[in-house]
Amino acid sequence: QGYELSGLISYMGRVMYSYDNRYMLSATLRSDASSRLATGHKWHTYPAISAGWNIKNESFMSDVNVVDLLKLRVGFGQTSNQSVAPYATLGRLATRPYNFGTTYSMGYYVSQLPNENLGWEFSETMNYGVDFGLFKNRLTGTIEYYKTNTKDILIGLGLPATSGVSGYTANIGQTQNKGWEVTLNGVILENAGGFTWDAGVNFYTNKNTLTALASG
Repeated sequence: QGYELSGLISYMGRVMYSYDNRYMLSATLRSDASSRLATGHKWHTYPAISAGWNIKNESFMSDVNVVDLLKLRVGFGQTSNQSVAPYATLGRLATRPYNFGTTYSMGYYVSQLPNENLGWEFSETMNYGVDFGLFKNRLTGTIEYYKTNTKDILIGLGLPATSGVSGYTANIGQTQNKGWEVTLNGVILENAGGFTWDAGVNFYTNKNTLTALASG
Protein backbone atom coordinates (compact mmCIF):
# COMPACT_ATOMS: atom_id res chain seq x y z
CA GLN A 1 0.00 0.00 0.00
CA GLY A 2 1.11 3.56 -0.67
CA TYR A 3 0.11 6.98 0.63
CA GLU A 4 0.45 10.28 -1.22
CA LEU A 5 -0.53 13.82 -0.29
CA SER A 6 -0.29 16.89 -2.53
CA GLY A 7 -1.89 20.32 -2.71
CA LEU A 8 -2.59 23.10 -5.23
CA ILE A 9 -3.45 26.74 -4.49
CA SER A 10 -4.79 29.02 -7.24
CA TYR A 11 -5.68 32.71 -7.41
CA MET A 12 -7.18 34.41 -10.45
CA GLY A 13 -8.40 37.88 -11.37
CA ARG A 14 -10.09 39.05 -14.58
CA VAL A 15 -11.01 42.41 -16.08
CA MET A 16 -13.41 42.70 -19.03
CA TYR A 17 -14.24 45.82 -21.03
CA SER A 18 -16.67 46.43 -23.88
CA TYR A 19 -17.44 49.67 -25.72
CA ASP A 20 -20.57 50.08 -27.85
CA ASN A 21 -20.57 46.36 -28.68
CA ARG A 22 -17.71 47.10 -31.09
CA TYR A 23 -14.49 46.88 -29.08
CA MET A 24 -13.91 44.16 -26.47
CA LEU A 25 -10.97 43.50 -24.19
CA SER A 26 -10.36 40.82 -21.57
CA ALA A 27 -7.30 40.44 -19.31
CA THR A 28 -6.65 37.68 -16.79
CA LEU A 29 -3.86 37.08 -14.28
CA ARG A 30 -3.52 33.76 -12.48
CA SER A 31 -1.11 32.41 -9.85
CA ASP A 32 -0.72 28.75 -8.93
CA ALA A 33 1.36 27.02 -6.27
CA SER A 34 1.95 23.28 -6.25
CA SER A 35 3.40 21.18 -3.44
CA ARG A 36 4.67 18.69 -6.06
CA LEU A 37 7.42 21.06 -7.21
CA ALA A 38 10.70 22.05 -5.61
CA THR A 39 11.05 24.69 -2.92
CA GLY A 40 11.54 28.09 -4.55
CA HIS A 41 9.83 26.88 -7.74
CA LYS A 42 6.34 26.09 -6.44
CA TRP A 43 4.70 29.35 -7.60
CA HIS A 44 4.01 30.37 -11.17
CA THR A 45 2.10 33.48 -12.31
CA TYR A 46 0.89 33.79 -15.89
CA PRO A 47 -1.30 36.16 -17.91
CA ALA A 48 -3.91 35.94 -20.65
CA ILE A 49 -5.23 38.78 -22.79
CA SER A 50 -7.66 38.91 -25.71
CA ALA A 51 -9.23 41.61 -27.85
CA GLY A 52 -12.12 41.63 -30.29
CA TRP A 53 -13.40 44.02 -32.93
CA ASN A 54 -17.02 43.70 -34.04
CA ILE A 55 -16.64 45.18 -37.51
CA LYS A 56 -20.29 44.64 -38.45
CA ASN A 57 -21.34 47.28 -35.91
CA GLU A 58 -19.20 49.98 -37.52
CA SER A 59 -21.05 52.68 -39.45
CA PHE A 60 -19.32 51.86 -42.74
CA MET A 61 -20.88 48.37 -42.61
CA SER A 62 -24.47 49.55 -42.16
CA ASP A 63 -25.29 49.23 -45.88
CA VAL A 64 -23.65 45.82 -46.32
CA ASN A 65 -26.78 43.71 -45.99
CA VAL A 66 -25.24 40.40 -46.99
CA VAL A 67 -23.06 40.41 -43.85
CA ASP A 68 -24.82 39.90 -40.50
CA LEU A 69 -21.76 39.20 -38.35
CA LEU A 70 -18.09 39.99 -38.82
CA LYS A 71 -15.81 39.91 -35.82
CA LEU A 72 -12.02 39.74 -35.52
CA ARG A 73 -10.33 38.25 -32.46
CA VAL A 74 -6.77 37.94 -31.21
CA GLY A 75 -5.56 36.43 -27.98
CA PHE A 76 -2.44 35.48 -26.06
CA GLY A 77 -2.34 33.30 -23.00
CA GLN A 78 -0.18 31.03 -20.90
CA THR A 79 -1.16 27.84 -19.12
CA SER A 80 0.88 25.65 -16.81
CA ASN A 81 1.31 22.01 -15.89
CA GLN A 82 2.52 20.45 -12.64
CA SER A 83 1.63 16.81 -13.35
CA VAL A 84 4.51 15.01 -11.73
CA ALA A 85 4.23 12.47 -8.95
CA PRO A 86 4.23 13.84 -5.41
CA TYR A 87 7.72 13.82 -3.88
CA ALA A 88 9.34 13.57 -7.33
CA THR A 89 11.71 16.38 -6.33
CA LEU A 90 12.99 14.36 -3.36
CA GLY A 91 14.39 11.44 -5.29
CA ARG A 92 13.66 7.82 -4.51
CA LEU A 93 15.14 4.83 -2.70
CA ALA A 94 14.59 1.20 -3.69
CA THR A 95 15.19 -1.98 -1.73
CA ARG A 96 17.67 -4.69 -2.58
CA PRO A 97 17.84 -8.00 -0.65
CA TYR A 98 21.25 -9.57 -0.09
CA ASN A 99 23.01 -12.21 2.00
CA PHE A 100 25.56 -11.19 4.60
CA GLY A 101 27.12 -14.48 5.54
CA THR A 102 24.24 -16.61 6.70
CA THR A 103 22.03 -13.62 7.46
CA TYR A 104 19.41 -12.38 4.98
CA SER A 105 19.27 -8.59 4.99
CA MET A 106 17.58 -5.75 3.15
CA GLY A 107 19.52 -2.79 1.77
CA TYR A 108 18.56 0.48 0.13
CA TYR A 109 19.98 2.27 -2.89
CA VAL A 110 19.20 5.50 -4.76
CA SER A 111 16.92 4.68 -7.70
CA GLN A 112 15.99 8.25 -8.70
CA LEU A 113 17.96 11.42 -8.10
CA PRO A 114 16.32 14.46 -6.49
CA ASN A 115 15.93 17.72 -8.40
CA GLU A 116 15.94 20.90 -6.31
CA ASN A 117 15.19 23.01 -9.42
CA LEU A 118 12.07 21.21 -10.67
CA GLY A 119 9.45 23.83 -11.63
CA TRP A 120 6.41 24.40 -13.79
CA GLU A 121 5.98 23.33 -17.38
CA PHE A 122 4.18 26.09 -19.28
CA SER A 123 2.64 26.71 -22.70
CA GLU A 124 2.19 30.04 -24.48
CA THR A 125 -0.51 30.30 -27.15
CA MET A 126 -1.26 32.95 -29.77
CA ASN A 127 -4.68 32.71 -31.39
CA TYR A 128 -6.18 34.66 -34.29
CA GLY A 129 -9.81 34.25 -35.31
CA VAL A 130 -12.66 35.63 -37.38
CA ASP A 131 -16.37 34.94 -36.83
CA PHE A 132 -18.84 35.63 -39.61
CA GLY A 133 -22.52 35.31 -40.53
CA LEU A 134 -23.89 35.76 -44.05
CA PHE A 135 -27.27 35.85 -45.78
CA LYS A 136 -29.33 36.56 -42.64
CA ASN A 137 -27.12 34.14 -40.73
CA ARG A 138 -28.02 31.21 -42.95
CA LEU A 139 -24.28 30.65 -43.29
CA THR A 140 -22.12 31.12 -40.19
CA GLY A 141 -18.62 30.09 -39.36
CA THR A 142 -15.29 30.58 -37.64
CA ILE A 143 -11.74 30.55 -38.96
CA GLU A 144 -8.87 30.35 -36.46
CA TYR A 145 -5.11 30.02 -36.51
CA TYR A 146 -3.14 29.11 -33.40
CA LYS A 147 0.44 28.53 -32.32
CA THR A 148 1.42 26.99 -28.97
CA ASN A 149 4.97 26.83 -27.63
CA THR A 150 5.51 24.53 -24.65
CA LYS A 151 8.68 24.98 -22.60
CA ASP A 152 10.34 23.38 -19.57
CA ILE A 153 8.54 20.09 -20.22
CA LEU A 154 8.25 17.83 -17.19
CA ILE A 155 9.75 14.53 -18.22
CA GLY A 156 12.09 11.85 -16.98
CA LEU A 157 15.69 12.27 -18.11
CA GLY A 158 17.59 9.01 -18.49
CA LEU A 159 21.16 8.75 -17.23
CA PRO A 160 24.00 6.40 -18.25
CA ALA A 161 24.04 3.05 -16.47
CA THR A 162 27.48 3.94 -15.08
CA SER A 163 25.85 6.61 -12.90
CA GLY A 164 24.12 3.90 -10.89
CA VAL A 165 20.77 5.70 -11.24
CA SER A 166 18.30 5.25 -14.11
CA GLY A 167 17.25 8.93 -14.25
CA TYR A 168 15.47 11.85 -12.64
CA THR A 169 12.56 14.20 -13.37
CA ALA A 170 13.53 17.53 -14.95
CA ASN A 171 12.31 20.50 -16.98
CA ILE A 172 13.73 19.71 -20.41
CA GLY A 173 12.87 20.20 -24.04
CA GLN A 174 10.43 22.32 -25.98
CA THR A 175 7.59 21.55 -28.40
CA GLN A 176 5.41 23.58 -30.74
CA ASN A 177 1.88 22.99 -31.99
CA LYS A 178 0.31 25.13 -34.70
CA GLY A 179 -2.55 24.83 -37.11
CA TRP A 180 -5.88 25.99 -38.52
CA GLU A 181 -9.45 25.34 -37.41
CA VAL A 182 -12.40 26.06 -39.71
CA THR A 183 -16.07 25.61 -38.79
CA LEU A 184 -19.02 26.19 -41.14
CA ASN A 185 -22.72 25.91 -40.32
CA GLY A 186 -25.52 26.39 -42.84
CA VAL A 187 -29.31 26.44 -42.78
CA ILE A 188 -30.50 24.47 -45.81
CA LEU A 189 -34.22 24.58 -44.98
CA GLU A 190 -35.77 26.77 -42.31
CA ASN A 191 -39.24 25.97 -41.07
CA ALA A 192 -40.36 24.62 -44.44
CA GLY A 193 -43.68 23.07 -43.49
CA GLY A 194 -42.45 22.77 -39.90
CA PHE A 195 -39.19 21.18 -41.02
CA THR A 196 -35.74 22.69 -40.47
CA TRP A 197 -32.51 21.26 -41.91
CA ASP A 198 -29.09 22.42 -40.68
CA ALA A 199 -25.69 21.15 -41.76
CA GLY A 200 -22.25 21.71 -40.28
CA VAL A 201 -18.70 20.83 -41.14
CA ASN A 202 -15.34 21.44 -39.48
CA PHE A 203 -11.75 21.11 -40.62
CA TYR A 204 -8.51 21.38 -38.72
CA THR A 205 -4.80 20.88 -39.17
CA ASN A 206 -2.15 20.49 -36.49
CA LYS A 207 1.61 20.28 -36.84
CA ASN A 208 3.55 19.14 -33.80
CA THR A 209 7.28 19.87 -33.73
CA LEU A 210 9.94 18.96 -31.20
CA THR A 211 11.92 22.21 -31.12
CA ALA A 212 14.46 21.45 -28.38
CA LEU A 213 15.87 18.32 -26.75
CA ALA A 214 17.24 17.83 -23.25
CA SER A 215 20.59 19.17 -24.43
CA GLY A 216 18.96 22.21 -26.02
